[in-house]
Amino acid sequence: MLIIIVKAGVDGMKLGQGFASFGNDDVMRMLSVRDWVAGQGWYDVAQYRLLPPEGVPLHWSRYIDVGIAALIVPFSLIFPMDVAEMVAATLWPTLIMIIHVLAVAFGTQRVFGRVPACFAVLCVTLWPLTADLHSRAGQLDHHNVQLLMMVFLAFAAIWPSRPVGAGVVGGIAAAFSLAVGLEALPFIVGGGLAIFMRAIFLPSLQTRILLFTFCTTLCFGSILLWTGQTLPAMWMQQACDRLGVQTLSLVAIAVVATVLPTLAHRRLKDAWMQMGAAVVLTCIGVVVAWPVLSGCLAGPYGALPEIIQEAIRNDITEAKPVFVYAQSHLTLTLVFMLPVIVSFLAGSILWLSSCISPRPQDDQNHALGILLIFCTVGILMVFVQMRTVIILASVVPVIGGVVVWRLLNSYFEKRDLTQGLLAIAVAAMIVTPVQALSPLGPLLVQDTSETRVSRINCLEQASLTALNDVPPGVILTHLNFGPGLIWATHHDGLSAPYHRSAAAMSNGILPFRMESAEMADYVRATPATHLLICRGYNYEGDFADTLANGGSADWLRPVPLDDDIQILFEVLRE
Repeated sequence: MLIIIVKAGVDGMKLGQGFASFGNDDVMRMLSVRDWVAGQGWYDVAQYRLLPPEGVPLHWSRYIDVGIAALIVPFSLIFPMDVAEMVAATLWPTLIMIIHVLAVAFGTQRVFGRVPACFAVLCVTLWPLTADLHSRAGQLDHHNVQLLMMVFLAFAAIWPSRPVGAGVVGGIAAAFSLAVGLEALPFIVGGGLAIFMRAIFLPSLQTRILLFTFCTTLCFGSILLWTGQTLPAMWMQQACDRLGVQTLSLVAIAVVATVLPTLAHRRLKDAWMQMGAAVVLTCIGVVVAWPVLSGCLAGPYGALPEIIQEAIRNDITEAKPVFVYAQSHLTLTLVFMLPVIVSFLAGSILWLSSCISPRPQDDQNHALGILLIFCTVGILMVFVQMRTVIILASVVPVIGGVVVWRLLNSYFEKRDLTQGLLAIAVAAMIVTPVQALSPLGPLLVQDTSETRVSRINCLEQASLTALNDVPPGVILTHLNFGPGLIWATHHDGLSAPYHRSAAAMSNGILPFRMESAEMADYVRATPATHLLICRGYNYEGDFADTLANGGSADWLRPVPLDDDIQILFEVLRE
């Protein structure tokens, strides 16, 4: 816990200058909270300083804004608002991380014991996937909350007693996760499947109560949270990127398909018959709900122009499968995936060996098997998109803790040196993958690049605030700079990576691939008063790259700035 607090303090002290260089979602979340605190409506989650005056609608939940605002408002009574925002940006992910560690510690101890809990907590605290990716000071997107909800759901699925309490906690966690974002939907499906399989393959009053309670809470919790954040006039609108009628239909299908076969267990006495009935009911439900669900088949990017979809597939590396992501981020991929691979393989071997053992399986082996189901879902998802690796972060530390404990226990029983060395090696790869991979450092391609450094420099607050010497305008920037510009300056923007606005996506991508004349026509067709270029940034188009290295054009007038990094041009109209 001390490590988390000290780390947050160190990162928080330097957060103000570098906050704009955080993820675009972190910056936009702060803007969303700022607007809500200033009086923007609860149901109105549009960002009006992006593509003004209409603005760009976001698909985010106000529920996350409530937590961040609950920190900003009281601190604004003590500090200036900008300081209060940075204090909140430091405290919010730190509090989420502390709750995460406590949940893993007490949950793992309750199910598996104290020693596995210690190793699980070490993994959460030291593994960059859990300790840095969404838990550092300034991480305001909803992924850390979703990770916490997945942890709660995972423990609810394996809790050895009090099925009503576990079902309620798991159902609320799943419903809240859906309310703040749909990224964890595969994990929730896996969780429901694990609870259902436990009810039919380990039939008892306790496992059935867990299933019924979880399904009921998930169903009613999702409806309640949906109505709480959705304007009644928009209830029937298609919402494939947030909790809406489409997602509620899937929840209803899953609840009916799992509960009915379990209720009919006296007629469907065989577990595989109940599983077959669940499959049949699921198919029937999908057919019935197909008019509602079919509109979401194209995914969240389906409404965007094909050229923008292609740019997303090529340029957003987190949206690529793990084996493609590894080609440009090999070290980071290994740091993220080494504990996953080791925990999954070793955990599967331990679980399978217990299955073929003549001794009856205990509750711990059953719990380990359920966690491996969650892990399997996560592994399958990273082969679709690398950014879904967060699913694995919810269960791998617990599986890893169990693996290390059982290897150590085997060593202490037999005092076999080989077993001891194996336990140490496995513990190092699971708990401290960075140190475990350090001997391979010279062989690994470094992930940092000159482009990345240039972007960070261009988004430092001291550099951005130099733009405030220019009267307020509407500035066209590359996609990677839009939210930071709006956060740090008094200017409005035209570019940001949010799929609900094809214009905002196009403005941040297309003109920076064009030559001078074509770019001039494009920019003049927008309401842009200025074009902002980051010095030294590696743009895809030759002309934009020329501007970034000191070039000019007859349709652009350089605007003097007290900063060497920002290159600002006034757009000249014919």
